Amino acid sequence: MKKSIPIILLLILYSSVATAENSLEIKFTELSINSPAGSMSPHLSTSKSNITILNWLEPHDKGYRIKFLELDSSWGQKLTVYDSDNMFINWADFPSVINFNENEYAAHWLEKNGDYPYAYDAFISVSKNKGKTWSPPIMAHNDNTQTEHGFLSFYEHRNKLGYIYLDGRKMENEITDDISNSGMSLRSGVINRDLKLEKNQNIDGLVCECCHTDVTETDQGPIAVYRNRSKDEKRDIHITMFRDGEWSKSKPVYIDDWEIYGCPVNGPAIIGHDENITVAWFTGANERSSIKIAQSTDYGLNFHEPIQIGINETAGHIDMTADENMNIWLLWQKTKDNGLIELVLTKIEKRTNKLSHMVIEKTGKTPRFSFPQITHNNGMIILAYTTVINDSHETRGSNRKTSIKSLSFNANLY
Repeated sequence: MKKSIPIILLLILYSSVATAENSLEIKFTELSINSPAGSMSPHLSTSKSNITILNWLEPHDKGYRIKFLELDSSWGQKLTVYDSDNMFINWADFPSVINFNENEYAAHWLEKNGDYPYAYDAFISVSKNKGKTWSPPIMAHNDNTQTEHGFLSFYEHRNKLGYIYLDGRKMENEITDDISNSGMSLRSGVINRDLKLEKNQNIDGLVCECCHTDVTETDQGPIAVYRNRSKDEKRDIHITMFRDGEWSKSKPVYIDDWEIYGCPVNGPAIIGHDENITVAWFTGANERSSIKIAQSTDYGLNFHEPIQIGINETAGHIDMTADENMNIWLLWQKTKDNGLIELVLTKIEKRTNKLSHMVIEKTGKTPRFSFPQITHNNGMIILAYTTVINDSHETRGSNRKTSIKSLSFNANLY
């Protein structure tokens, strides 16, 4: 059997025009970057300084290493943040690398801390020379419990590095009828200029156990979204604002009343520009799956009635960005009756909310694109996702090899 060699691809897309309602057509160019078999879990970020970073996991000996690239007119040198034989690898909870304070970078990852399968710590490292060297790892929390810690989202505020994350310290407690005593919580932290954990705030004492978080930065401060969990197992999307050094009491973005006795592994996405805030999320409320997109013009204090897409044909796993004209671009997964999964790009026009869609790729294989990523920089929209590349009947389960595929296009041409 011929062995497939995976590569990480960057596809540059040039013109794209919505030629008909709900239709997009895109022409693209390909740029490739060598990467070993098993590369997975991409993450994209763009900073206030317009620095876009793509990071991912590469297999290394018995463990993994975190690799990243900075996007300029072309990809720069591939650099390593960290490698470990003890890294906790989870398809839904993966490392990130970001730029902050112009020339500083921050990265986070997860390390196993006990025999329990889901006992792991979240660590942060900072580079002050654009990723050439990195600080010793800093634990993102201070509880020292052998429980879950992850789904971390960074933000920059007043030249400090902040983050929110899911913290499982209470999950060591005995399970009782009051699940808030033993459930997952949402907490925040701040790393000061001396690279010390300065503050650790409990934002919400009961949240969904394995749905990712997201943060956007506005001129009034950071705003975060996450999936809440009520004592009667309603799991709706909540929003909280960072004001006067504290995160506010959260409230629902929209009341879905989705009752589900387990984590759907589907967190929200948020983007902001001044007072204009957009939140997107997956829901299965009323036994009907869909993606909802809600918009606010007052920093998230109030939201308009949400737009719905993918009704009864979506697996969620969304990400979102906006171009310079404040058109929204949403990346999501569509389910088909034949078992295929489609990766779909949707454009939502600012003034009319007109929807246009394009299928990027189709697959019936695991990991089914994992959690696709999308970001924006100087008129370009950049996408990245995990894909399976050795397509044959002989390659099943763990024998399948993954790679990272990345696409971009000039949003100003739309």
